[in-house]
Amino acid sequence: MGRNILALDTSTSACSVACWMSNKVVAEDYVDLGRGHAEALVPMIASVMREASIDYSQLDAVAVTLGPGTFTGLRIGLSAARGLALAISKPMVGVTSLEAIAHATRFSQRSVLAVLDAHRGQFYAQSFNSELQPVTSPSVVQAANILSLAPASPFVVVGTGAVIARPFLMRSNFSREDLIFDSSVGSPQATVVAKIASVRKPVESRFLKPLYLRSPDVTFPKE
Repeated sequence: MGRNILALDTSTSACSVACWMSNKVVAEDYVDLGRGHAEALVPMIASVMREASIDYSQLDAVAVTLGPGTFTGLRIGLSAARGLALAISKPMVGVTSLEAIAHATRFSQRSVLAVLDAHRGQFYAQSFNSELQPVTSPSVVQAANILSLAPASPFVVVGTGAVIARPFLMRSNFSREDLIFDSSVGSPQATVVAKIASVRKPVESRFLKPLYLRSPDVTFPKE
């Protein structure tokens, strides 16, 4: 019998929630908000739990994306997930946003380059082998240097930064057969986070930390 998991993602402009039961997603909600994650997340959680017909006490774990992504979005998602986990005395599972988009690709038997648009002419990126095991660590790179993270060909490029990264990657000697861009995968989705979390060992909430990779875009003056 599989575990019951509530998964959240607010790492990019999108906000998504999913409930995993009996080894499958039984309820989900996804919306690309741009802003307003804090206001949308709690009602989305309640809606998904109602649709799944499960009580919070029946959950085995709460899963959440840890980053990289937007500073505010990550803080909102992790705070909500941690608060819920503590309230119902359940452990948590952390999933990076880059592995979430890597696992969402529709192309199998290929290495994956997961790329999120970090703005400022940068990407959050990580490469994975054909079994979706990490080859590099999550990192922030200048757009012009994205080729340095390209895995052994053939590989597929996924994520919100894929289109922007395309001209930089096309400067290489990769053939059209070696280099594929999967346009079906953009922002991380809670459905994929839930699937990854279903086979990962949960931990106490205090062990999960956000993966920012860089300072926030907005800083406040010191008092």
